[in-house]
Amino acid sequence: MTPLSHMKPLLSAVLLAALTALPLPGLRAQGGILSGDSLLLVEKTMKKLGKNVNFTVMPAPNYNTTQKLGFAILPVLVYNLKRSDTLSPPSSSGIMIYFNFYGSWALAARQAFFWGHNKWRASVEAGYGHLRMKYFGVGRDTVILGNADSNYVWSRIDGWYGSLSCYRRVVSKFYAGLHYNLGSTTLEGTDSSSSELIARQGFPPERLTESILVPSFIWDNRDNIFWSVRGYYATASFQFANSAIFSSSDYSIVSASANGYHRLIRGSNRLTLAWHFYGQAGWGDLPYQRMANYGKGDRATGYTGGKYVNKSELSAQAELRYDFWKFIAAGGYFGTGKVFGSFDTFGQSVWLHFAGARLYVNVMPSRNLRLRLDCAFGRHDWGFYVGMGQAF
Repeated sequence: MTPLSHMKPLLSAVLLAALTALPLPGLRAQGGILSGDSLLLVEKTMKKLGKNVNFTVMPAPNYNTTQKLGFAILPVLVYNLKRSDTLSPPSSSGIMIYFNFYGSWALAARQAFFWGHNKWRASVEAGYGHLRMKYFGVGRDTVILGNADSNYVWSRIDGWYGSLSCYRRVVSKFYAGLHYNLGSTTLEGTDSSSSELIARQGFPPERLTESILVPSFIWDNRDNIFWSVRGYYATASFQFANSAIFSSSDYSIVSASANGYHRLIRGSNRLTLAWHFYGQAGWGDLPYQRMANYGKGDRATGYTGGKYVNKSELSAQAELRYDFWKFIAAGGYFGTGKVFGSFDTFGQSVWLHFAGARLYVNVMPSRNLRLRLDCAFGRHDWGFYVGMGQAF
């Protein structure tokens, strides 16, 4: 898991990107509890400055079994490009500053645009970071691993990335577009023995340049991109990296996902059933950060990131959400999945089940943007997560 693959999904989620679905190092509101009166006061203050603008800053400690204790600061600005355009989701701007007590740090920024009465979607983002991470290896997905020190070595990864994406509605709720990512990273051990182990597994400590083209397709008829109670969101993409486009590695990845949202009480949005499916298949010389990393994101929780890594992945989960009142909602969920090297070895990999509970706090009531606290348990593992918005 690289700093870019780890931090980019955090930034994307926090900055309200509806175009990609990617784990969050945790976020927690300072003070632990946000009262409804204080949230309304912030909303009213922002509306005096501009009725079309919402702003929040999330100073947040985070904790996970991969990086332990760290802190993130995330200012986010949400607005509509044209107030008369009531069909387009709101655009957003934001930055992220992250560090932890193991010497990790990252800086990133993202700009997301929605315009043309929901016809066009685009984003620009960039970041740089240096992270110290646990490295368990690749292909250890046929047994249940513990978190004992003997199962991993410490690695350090640094690098930068920049990306551009643009999508256009083709017909109805169907979008097509192109994403381009350019980045440079290194993966190495924190000492000579760990560096030697990582190099033996095919990841020498050389700086890799990734130039990736990603044609993508999206179906999106959700009623709200931040808190969905009806509709579907599905994606399909093909990642292509090759020396012809100045990439250090030649590989291809096909991935697809689907989310569904169903209101269970007629005439009420309080109770919602949400489900999520994800699949990925990779071929060629995949860099470590592009491999399927189970537990790395919201696709699967309750597992330490980096434990189960391979070229392909399949996962599914379902969540029952209940909105208690304007500012508080809760959900319970369960799921399962696995990573595997190829379809020939699919049956040899173990199924990794997980279950958990989530608490949602509405930190931007006018946009229905929520802070998410999440505790999950897997097979001989666990995880605590905090993020922004619905998990899927």
